[in-house]
Amino acid sequence: MRAKTSLRAVSPPAEEAELDGSMAFSVLRASSARAKTPQQRMHSPPAVEDISHSEVPTPNSTRRIHVSSVRVSTPQRMASPPPDDLSDDGPALVLGRSASAPRLRGAGTPKRLGSPPAEDIDKPGETCPVGTAFIVLQEMLALKYGIQLDEHDFTCKAKARCTPEERLSALRFVEALNAEPALKVKDACCQRLIQLRFATTIVTTFAELQGFMRRWPGTACAIAAASLGGASGRTAQLVAPYREAYGGTGGIVAKTRAKSYGQVGPLFTLTEETFHGAVVLEPVIEYVLKYQSETAVMLELQVPSESDEFRSVSTGGNAEAELASRFCSAMADLTSTTGDLEGRATASCLLAKELMCRHPKASMVQQAACRALGNLLPLCRRSLPAQHTSAALESVLAAMRRHSKTCEVLEAACSTVASATASWPDLQAVAATNGATEEIISAMRRFPDRAELQAMACGALAGLAANHPMNQSTVTGRRGIEVILAAMDRFGEHAGLQTMACGAFGNLSANHANNQAAIGAAGGLQRVVTAMNTHCRDPAVLTSAMGALWCLVKRHPENLSLAGKLKAAEIAASAVQQHPGDAALRSMATGALQCLVPGLAEAMAGASAAVSSAPPSARPSARPGQTPRAPVR
Repeated sequence: MRAKTSLRAVSPPAEEAELDGSMAFSVLRASSARAKTPQQRMHSPPAVEDISHSEVPTPNSTRRIHVSSVRVSTPQRMASPPPDDLSDDGPALVLGRSASAPRLRGAGTPKRLGSPPAEDIDKPGETCPVGTAFIVLQEMLALKYGIQLDEHDFTCKAKARCTPEERLSALRFVEALNAEPALKVKDACCQRLIQLRFATTIVTTFAELQGFMRRWPGTACAIAAASLGGASGRTAQLVAPYREAYGGTGGIVAKTRAKSYGQVGPLFTLTEETFHGAVVLEPVIEYVLKYQSETAVMLELQVPSESDEFRSVSTGGNAEAELASRFCSAMADLTSTTGDLEGRATASCLLAKELMCRHPKASMVQQAACRALGNLLPLCRRSLPAQHTSAALESVLAAMRRHSKTCEVLEAACSTVASATASWPDLQAVAATNGATEEIISAMRRFPDRAELQAMACGALAGLAANHPMNQSTVTGRRGIEVILAAMDRFGEHAGLQTMACGAFGNLSANHANNQAAIGAAGGLQRVVTAMNTHCRDPAVLTSAMGALWCLVKRHPENLSLAGKLKAAEIAASAVQQHPGDAALRSMATGALQCLVPGLAEAMAGASAAVSSAPPSARPSARPGQTPRAPVR
């Protein structure tokens, strides 16, 4: 029985079928032949990149067809005929594209090979957090130790440690990398295993980030959250800033990794408006391990030493930092004098802020700059723009976070907060937003035996709470009353601390019923009366204590009753008699006595009206602190 076999060459893909721009193969019929064995069946032709200079293999009975790159001039039949149209003469050899094949380049644009489906492509502007972190890690390791890591190994291990939600936050992402077990990553040669830990520095202001860019110019040292114009659905994406923008525009240029394909993305320019915060990473190599296959033992190698370049920048002990410290100290001394210094104070305040940003790890610069700003900010309240004022206070609070174990820096920072925030609502709001209350109370608990720090911290809490209900509640919620009471008990003979502590109680309880009750229940009223008795000859302590007494008992029956038992009215009257020429003390004592002595306010108001209605010759003459005498008739 004869077997008829239809031999048809498979059409090559459209992308590979381009010969000289476009080419169409006509249908070529081979002579009839009988297929004796299955091995004689014709297979698919080779790839088209070789077909222009090769022969199409055919059976023995089929003549050879040489295909050249010359354009075929018979485009009448562009597709294979239907099977029922084939003649019985023999099989038909078809070299052409089928009706369902993609069109050639001349007829349209082909689909690109390897493109992901449309639903898998991320939205424009989205970055890869893991890739961004690897940029920073790789560049900082190269600067610090001179080694490189294997990117694929780090990417796999980082993704296994962090959830997608953690990767959206720079701080949470780094905390996940630092979690146990310790992160171990292969080096670029895959010969050693590097155990890493990340030392972090939280950056909350754009000016502070600029300081790090000037410290390590050209090196990506931080993971920053920024608003990218093309990212929709998310507020911020992670980028790797590495230098300041050219041309003095004030921006910061950052490297990115595209999330859709994982490769290097376009550069992005950070501005103060698009900046959301950053975390500076400093990789620390804890162990270097190497597996010895002969003995099946993991060897511990020596940890590479830090480079001289990195060490000189990190310590902050260079000549420039020393010069900055001396300059800030000189400014603090100069601005403490009297005179019209508003213009000079504004320029000096900006310079001090800039030096703090340039030398964030130099504690001596931070301490001197905080001292200078403490004297400068109150002088330039009207002339300094609000954004620079806020940036200056943010730099002070950043110094408290970064140097939380340096008592001198904390003391200078608390002094600045105390002098700058009192009755300045804008700075009080900035301090509340940047966690000033938490930093101050934490410093008081960390250094309970440092009297000057405790005094400055009490003054800072008093400044934050002055006529600011939110800060009043925040201090109480953070157990600030407890640390103030502990400081008053520990340093009962310290007049400055007692003055600041009484001022803090007064500002915390002013027009705040909850704080009045909390301070009274904790024993604050007893401490105020004790301070008045101990420092009865110090007008500053007495004035501050009178103000606290006034605010604690005003419209509060429980505290008023307690003050009566403590004989606060007699102590207040005695203080006025001992210091008759102190107008501030007399004013505070009058307010407190009006609350402590029932009917005193009405009697004083009636006496004042009677004196004002009498003729001038009948009015008694009196000096402050003296009891007026009735005229002789």
